[in-house]
Amino acid sequence: MNMYHLRSVRAAVSALSAAMLLSILPLGAGMAAQALAQDPPRSEAQVFRPAIGDRVMRALEAEAEGHHSEAVAAYDALLATDRLTGFEQASVLQLRGRAWYALNDPGLAIADWRRAIALNALPVETANILRINTGQLLLAQEEYRSGVFMIETALTLGAEANADIALRLAQGYAQLEDYGSGLRWAEAAFAQADPRQERHYMLLLFYYQALDLNSDELTLIRDMVDRWPEEKRYWTALASLLARTGEAREAFEVNAVMYVNGLLSESDELIRLAQYYAYYDYPYRGADILQRELNSGRIDQEPANYRLLASLWRQAREWDRAEPVLRRVATTTGRGADYEALGEALYQAGEYSEAEAMFVQALNRGGIRRPGQTWALLGNARHEQDNLEGAIEAFEVALGYDYVRENAQGWINFIESEIAIRSPSGPREPGSEIAVPDRVMLEECEIWIDRARGQTPTHRDEFDEAGYRLFTLPERCAPYLDRYGNRLPEWEEA
Repeated sequence: MNMYHLRSVRAAVSALSAAMLLSILPLGAGMAAQALAQDPPRSEAQVFRPAIGDRVMRALEAEAEGHHSEAVAAYDALLATDRLTGFEQASVLQLRGRAWYALNDPGLAIADWRRAIALNALPVETANILRINTGQLLLAQEEYRSGVFMIETALTLGAEANADIALRLAQGYAQLEDYGSGLRWAEAAFAQADPRQERHYMLLLFYYQALDLNSDELTLIRDMVDRWPEEKRYWTALASLLARTGEAREAFEVNAVMYVNGLLSESDELIRLAQYYAYYDYPYRGADILQRELNSGRIDQEPANYRLLASLWRQAREWDRAEPVLRRVATTTGRGADYEALGEALYQAGEYSEAEAMFVQALNRGGIRRPGQTWALLGNARHEQDNLEGAIEAFEVALGYDYVRENAQGWINFIESEIAIRSPSGPREPGSEIAVPDRVMLEECEIWIDRARGQTPTHRDEFDEAGYRLFTLPERCAPYLDRYGNRLPEWEEA
């Protein structure tokens, strides 16, 4: 045995006061005390008598050499006598508990320490150290309620709640799901920690989330993002909280920063970012990201994702870029709805002949949500090609669907009027202040507006600042209608 250590042991044993009974574990966690210990009787000396002290010294020497079982046997022999004072018995129990702990038997250590505390023979400060150590072991044994109670008792009796004790208290209360009691300890551990570590942040974050303290949670997560900017999980948590609390715009901006910093890599994350861009009036940027990541393989190359890409290009009014994507989807899936979407893109791009072919394909394949609308689109495509009879045939089929009947009838009336006007024996309007071609075009444009109003808006720029619907008119209608679809003043009396 090291002679210096041996001299230290002898010196400690010669005094053999409560001061030698040091904490054997890091300080731990606990619960509100309900039963308070008292100071030991003042009449009893708090030192070992020489004969007892000599036997304790030999047991300590055995422990110092690593012979903990031998020390336990020595403590057993001491406790078997009936000549120990209350202080001596409590102290030997404390020491034997330490030996049991060294032998990896926390259950026996807890039992000895509880007996030592119950004797009420140790100074309060020493007993509190023992309570904290016992509480810590109880927590490690998943006896959370008893462990928390033991430590809170020590604190009530004057033990100091340092950062480590506060941390363990918070952990114990978290296991008990008593978040209201544990919050102050989580905040105390966070405030006192030096240096402040990730575990302090995570524990406090857990409490804020459990108690729905969104404002505090947001402040803490922002701090975590600033402290660990490379940690994707903290950015993700920040974006999720912002979205959950109605700050969707800021959640979008956080996702955008994550993408720029290379923190987004999963398919669903990238898709969500593209959708964010579309929602906040940047469909072109969303489509650009989606296209790039589809090409790189980081977004799953599934029809649904290509449909989304085409939708974003259409929202961005990039019809020529939407068309090849829609063509790929339609030829891959063979679904009628996908051929219909391709037909609409071709129609918007002025490719009326091919649009007509796609609408026919869509109707033949079936599975369209609103087939009456598809028949009406087919009629429009034929009309644009000056196939008036074919257009009427398509609109007549559309008459069979309630949701498009009025619009289809309007087109039939208009086309029949157009046919009659073109006929050499067609009607004339002598005395009319409006030329027949203008009247025909005005009616055609108003039918176009009626059809446009029946379509669901897909982009925010389709409304003005006051919330009124705006329309991107065909060039032929610009001389007759304003951007709200109303007649210009010079045509109001027509």
